[in-house]
Amino acid sequence: MEAAMGLMRRMPPKHTETALSALLSLLPHHSSDLLAQVDQPLQVLCDVECGKEFILCEYNRDADSYRSPWSSKYHPPLEDGTQPSPELRKLEIEANETFAIYRDQ
Repeated sequence: MEAAMGLMRRMPPKHTETALSALLSLLPHHSSDLLAQVDQPLQVLCDVECGKEFILCEYNRDADSYRSPWSSKYHPPLEDGTQPSPELRKLEIEANETFAIYRDQ
């Protein structure tokens, strides 16, 4: 495990996913430790309806689709995906607007 972590520390960030995948196949019994200790780059997807990017994570994932906080639609489309309540969606829109103001300042 020490050697695997040493290798990951020396790996360029653009090769992190490939190297981690290879290590997981070589060391399946250490998979939970590797996944917990290795930072992976964030993945983003563009909401084509709004033209804005959003982060792909477990919090906005349903099956193999991800819900955009901008349009509340799933990418790729998912007919029966979980949607926030109207009150929560309103808060999400307000938070997005607030963060946009903060980002622009």
